[in-house]
Amino acid sequence: MRINDIEQFFKGNVPKKTLTELSLDSNNNISLINSDNQSFDFDNIDTPIIQRDKIKTSDTIYFKNGKVIFIEFKRGQRIPETDFRLKAMESIVTFYNYVFNQNFTDNICFPNDLFQIYFIYNKDNISATALPYFRNLERKFRTQFKHFISEYHIIESDEFIRLFNT
Repeated sequence: MRINDIEQFFKGNVPKKTLTELSLDSNNNISLINSDNQSFDFDNIDTPIIQRDKIKTSDTIYFKNGKVIFIEFKRGQRIPETDFRLKAMESIVTFYNYVFNQNFTDNICFPNDLFQIYFIYNKDNISATALPYFRNLERKFRTQFKHFISEYHIIESDEFIRLFNT
């Protein structure tokens, strides 16, 4: 897949928002990341084939070192396991459908080392039992999705800031 071409297409055609906006918990009006750095608003890409209200996609997408990295900001106390599973797989499906409809018709081969996903949480907003829960899910989904996603991480917001220089 021509990732550099797709990245250039995104830069010219997909709206961006600040990380503060992308990580906003609209129920509590609190952002997980306070940064004016901008990233693609992957939740709102134009996907007429898919009913946006029924599909789960990541909040934003990064292109880095020839990889497509999906980022999902999770602010809640209890995050259902199905959210982690659906966000990962439906982000890939949505991305592929979107770029295919933009005439990037290259096939994706499996096993795939192209896609990565990061779930970002705020350590101050989780219970003591959440960390073992996140580690177990991370191990489970790394194994379960090893042919679709090369890296599957659940990390806290400070680590995200360090890794992605936000």
